[in-house]
Amino acid sequence: MNNENSPPVFQDLHDDENSFDPDYAKIFDQHRTSGAKLEENKPQLLFECCLIDHLGRQFACIHAHCPTQPSCFVDGQLQDNLDFHELQFHPEDRILWSEKIFPDILIFIDAQPVVELPHYRFIFNHRYIHTDGSISQFMHEGSLMFADNKWLPVLNLKVFFEIADIKTDETIILTIFHYSMPLGYQKVFTREYSNTINAPLSQRELEIVKLCHLGLSSKLIADKLNLSIHTVKNHKRKSMEKTLTHNISELIHLCLLNHWL
Repeated sequence: MNNENSPPVFQDLHDDENSFDPDYAKIFDQHRTSGAKLEENKPQLLFECCLIDHLGRQFACIHAHCPTQPSCFVDGQLQDNLDFHELQFHPEDRILWSEKIFPDILIFIDAQPVVELPHYRFIFNHRYIHTDGSISQFMHEGSLMFADNKWLPVLNLKVFFEIADIKTDETIILTIFHYSMPLGYQKVFTREYSNTINAPLSQRELEIVKLCHLGLSSKLIADKLNLSIHTVKNHKRKSMEKTLTHNISELIHLCLLNHWL
């Protein structure tokens, strides 16, 4: 089992292979994620259907027309849809999910043998906006699936409920579990994501590193920021000391790698 804080690369697990549906394997093979691109700000690519919190009598519409299309719920999922209140995806969390979290899931998928994918489940939280403007966290749990007409996988969410009294901060936590016959579900990966920059550098230091990345010299940076060239060089030196890097190229590479810029 991997360290829970390591990158999303997983060992091959082959428990209970004989129970796997070969037709299901063909679908996964046909839609392998190599070269797949996630369209920005498109939650309908991420979830298999609209999300319904039966206990809280709320729903999140992924295509933005459930309130005007009662036929969305002709399958009986929502018996009295007029009594249900619509939730809106929190825009910051949607971007964080699309740019960081779902790509980690794609990395995970590519690292797994096809036969093992149905044995994993994904649990994560996400903020939604209520009709009164208040914001709260919701828990999601589900597995991966592929639609015949889509290249990317989507999440077949089986659990969706509010956890506002349990989790009040703005971070998103993704946890992945693997099922084996003797042990049940075991946690194999967890990672916390945040919209805030958790860098050891100050905002001024990050600003200077970003300008270095754009190709500006210390003198040009000093002129642009109304600083002395000595101050700019001092910020560079302190940034390298904080990050244990040896030159500006290493510093820029580290900042890009950790998404600090």
